[in-house]
Amino acid sequence: MSGLRNTEKQKMLLQSEKRIFRTSDLALLWDISNRNSLLKTIERYIERGILFRIYKGLYSTLPLENLQDYEIGCAIGGPFSYISAETILVQEGIIFQDVKKITLFGKKQKRVEINNKIYLCRYLNDKYLLNRAGIVDEKGYAYATLERALLDIRYINPQFFVDNELSIDQKKVDILNNEIGYNDSTK
Repeated sequence: MSGLRNTEKQKMLLQSEKRIFRTSDLALLWDISNRNSLLKTIERYIERGILFRIYKGLYSTLPLENLQDYEIGCAIGGPFSYISAETILVQEGIIFQDVKKITLFGKKQKRVEINNKIYLCRYLNDKYLLNRAGIVDEKGYAYATLERALLDIRYINPQFFVDNELSIDQKKVDILNNEIGYNDSTK
């Protein structure tokens, strides 16, 4: 077990720029290699209101209602994940459907419901996921530009229908597509 005292662990946690942590993040932050000790420490912090459980293996220093939906989504999606597809296209007025879920791309396919919100993370090959062209990085989350979101959804569903073609700058889409390389390979 780590030689850090609880006050030092708490200070490290609260001084971190991160607000959402995986179990593995906390093990590194606190230098705890014993899994049982780590889980016991996490449980104590939850009981004391220092940590809040988002879902299994994911914790926050803030209550759920104080976190942004995109921040939670990207934490679920893992490293390099970003909000994209239908979520961005609805936001930008490209599709008019009422989309109830928050869609993103990440290293693993998963569907999680937290606080009556559904997060749908679609798998994207590292070749494209790690290519940050058309991705805007904010503190705690990332999201696709309109053009990237359109390219992402058409990559996984080439027949995807959009309601508002007039708001799409096809020249920007083509330039970004060449930069990402979606048209260079098959899925």
